[in-house]
Amino acid sequence: MPIPRPQLHRRNPAPQVASPAPPPAPGCLFCEKAGGRLLQNHESFRIIAADDHELPGVARVVWNHHVQEISDLEETDRSLLMQAIYEAELQIRTLMRPHKVNVASLGNQVPHLHLHLIPRWRTDPWWPQSAWSERPALLWRGISATGFAEETADPTEEPALFAVGDWKQLKDMASPVRQKVFVQEQGVPQEEEWDEQDRICRHAVVRAGDHPVATGRLLPDGRIGRMAVLPEFRRRGLGRVILRSLIDEAAARGIEGVFLHAQTHALGFYEKEGFYAEGEEFFECEIPHRKMLRSG
Repeated sequence: MPIPRPQLHRRNPAPQVASPAPPPAPGCLFCEKAGGRLLQNHESFRIIAADDHELPGVARVVWNHHVQEISDLEETDRSLLMQAIYEAELQIRTLMRPHKVNVASLGNQVPHLHLHLIPRWRTDPWWPQSAWSERPALLWRGISATGFAEETADPTEEPALFAVGDWKQLKDMASPVRQKVFVQEQGVPQEEEWDEQDRICRHAVVRAGDHPVATGRLLPDGRIGRMAVLPEFRRRGLGRVILRSLIDEAAARGIEGVFLHAQTHALGFYEKEGFYAEGEEFFECEIPHRKMLRSG
């Protein structure tokens, strides 16, 4: 399902004591422009959506008058700013359900008081480092070295490699596999297949040479999904490679309680990998599914 965008309540967190407002600074981005899509506007501050950020739900609290530091504010204004940050963070936690919210005051490039509120997930590209950290490099590994797939491709074929990474790194490889399997083969509507969750998931891909042949993803709540193998590469153990790599990724990121929604025809495959069905059959995209949990 789509990730909702924060819609912050328009209410004044606290009464404000009037004080002389500093004049706008020539050339200051936040003095001349809103700086982003406006979510809330108060006499003293505004909250904007940072839609240019790779992570969804990032917001900025911008002080409307040109000051550089929190310590430049009077006590009543500091309290007002802290209340605004509190309410913005609460909205992000309620709507986005992140594992953590980072609050950062930088201003090195734009020396006008503003704070970043950044929802973080254990599955996002930079976790546990800051969202400004260098993105970890994508590592491709040979399948034969993992011990996962005794039934993989014939050795005369191109070597099969797999990697786990983020959406930006693997989108161009994961997308065509999902398009062919889910949209074309199974008739899943485009609007159901593609969602904003991809940006905060970990993705696994198997490729034969330069050709992607299998994929899956791990969501922040521990759900494994979008498991797909191209028809001509099935029954070679590649689905098992994807599944086990995502289970290992969840463990490495401290995510407990891995589960999935299995199409009913694939229950046996997941049972062999330590999953068991729970609850009644249900439908997703008009396809029968069962929820499955992993034992142990």
